[in-house]
Order: sequence, then structure tokens, then C-alpha cells
Amino acid sequence: MLELPQEVESVLAGFLCCEVTIAKDGMPLTWPAVPLWLPRRGQVVLSTSIGFAVKAANVRRDPRVSLLFSDATGSDLQAPGAVLVQGTAVVSPRVETWTPDLDAHWQRVRAVQPASRWFASTASARWFMDWYYMRLLIHVTPVRVLWWPDRSMLGQPRQWQESDVG
Repeated sequence: MLELPQEVESVLAGFLCCEVTIAKDGMPLTWPAVPLWLPRRGQVVLSTSIGFAVKAANVRRDPRVSLLFSDATGSDLQAPGAVLVQGTAVVSPRVETWTPDLDAHWQRVRAVQPASRWFASTASARWFMDWYYMRLLIHVTPVRVLWWPDRSMLGQPRQWQESDVG
């Protein structure tokens, strides 16, 4: 279990979206993602549809990823900082349709994107969209965390890294 400062924990748990940077052949490639912070495991879970599996393919080539939590829109947090998580990612070996992590992910997606409920509203919608619900889970374990309490990235960030543990 990671012991991160409360201000970092609240950003990881409260932000509705993060920018995921996954290297592709040594070049960074950034995607928006809905993060799910699992504090007991000290991991952020992301998921990707098998129809858009570029994130998973890139992680399998190079497991180093960065997650930038910089936009607090919709988070209900008052004046949160910006957080950059640098970590190691692992892609689940199986295509999943249900796991406890995926269930928590879908609950979060429905809260963040209420219109997404339409895709599961009828049997025919679910049938046509089955590829969307077949997911690859990406578990990110932080190695280093930088944060800017005032969200201004002009100054030096505060830092936590794996070697700081015990």
C-alpha cells in the first residue's frame, strides 16, 4: 500500500479524467482515459476496448507510462493540485467482460459520462456494441509521483518515489 499525501490521494480519487502517455517505439503518445484509483493496492486501473487496443499494445511494447491529472473539471474538489504519476503498467492477459475492477470502472464511467448509459440500454444496443464491453485492463503501479499543489507547473514539484517507502 502506498502512503501518498492526502492532497495527492484526493486528486487520484477525484479527477474524472487523466492524460495517459504511453510510449510507442520510443515516442510518447498521449490519450485521455478514465482512471480508477485503488488505494489499497496502490494502483491506477485503466481499461481499453478490444476495438481500440492501441494503449494495451503500446504498454506491452514498453510498460513505462505517465498519467497526468491536470484538469479538475467535474471533480468537486476545491483548488486541487496537478499530479503526474510515472509508473509501470501491466496489461491483463485476458479479455475481460466482468471483474470487480471492471465493475468499479463502469460505475465510474456511468457517473462521468451519463450519456454512455444509452449503449447498454437495450439488448440490441448491447449486441451491436459487444466489442466495446470486451476490455483489456491496464494496471499502473506508481514508481514516482510529482505534484504541484497550486497546479502551476512553473515551480518545482513535490515528489514521492518508490524508494521513499519503508
